[in-house]
Amino acid sequence: MEPTVYRPQGALARFVDYFWTFDSRPGDTNRTLKMFATGVSGVLFQHHEGQPALGATPDGHPAGRGGCPTSFVYGKRTRPTRTFANGPFALTGVVLKPQGLNTLFKIEPASLSDGSARLNEFCRENIADQLLNAASSHERIVILRRFLRQRAETAASDDLLVAESLQLIRQRLPSIKVRHLLKALHVSERQFERRFSRAIGVSPHHYIRIVRFRKAMRLMKAHQFHRLSDLAYDLSYVDQSHFIKDSKAFSGCTPGRLVHTVRSGVELPCAFVLAPADA
Repeated sequence: MEPTVYRPQGALARFVDYFWTFDSRPGDTNRTLKMFATGVSGVLFQHHEGQPALGATPDGHPAGRGGCPTSFVYGKRTRPTRTFANGPFALTGVVLKPQGLNTLFKIEPASLSDGSARLNEFCRENIADQLLNAASSHERIVILRRFLRQRAETAASDDLLVAESLQLIRQRLPSIKVRHLLKALHVSERQFERRFSRAIGVSPHHYIRIVRFRKAMRLMKAHQFHRLSDLAYDLSYVDQSHFIKDSKAFSGCTPGRLVHTVRSGVELPCAFVLAPADA
């Protein structure tokens, strides 16, 4: 039970990291979805038999009329939270490139950090109904591709300075620091902080911390460490206490508990899916 990933084609490759789909197993009930800090933004469609599937209460009852819409654009998550699924659910999503919210949707990414907006707010057509009435996940991806291609035709340009900084972060993680970026890019700290936050939605320091935390999660899932203290050292944390601090800040649990979560749950771009006993 893993998500299926589809890579973008043509012009969309500039804005979209990947499309993805996921269907929970028939008979699944009252699943918990733990949402950790991810540093990514995107689009999500979710439903169960034409109704919102996510946003139930812990006891499995629907969250009510103010709950999660079936289609929405979400910003970068910087802190942990959770939601619940009242029964089986199907998801179709888009993970955007780091500057995607800013260039493709032309909004300040910080306005959606740890939040979301209905997808219909960005489309003259009722795209939410189109996705809801689609016959399959594949058809929903076709609809989302068409919608995003239309937006790509009038998209803003990437901030090239920020794009270069993101490449340096990927190449030099986990040892990269903001001061290293300032030196490599020949830019003042004030200007860099302003441009990075405007394009990405979080500060460069916060972004680096989240990306390093996500790297720790991947190593945990792949069993690529002997002791948690070794993991903290390999990822250039100052000490074990700083590793624990980031783990709690971005996942809500200690590193030891986090290991259990990433190995027992199903990782989606938006959350970890857990059985009630593991919630």
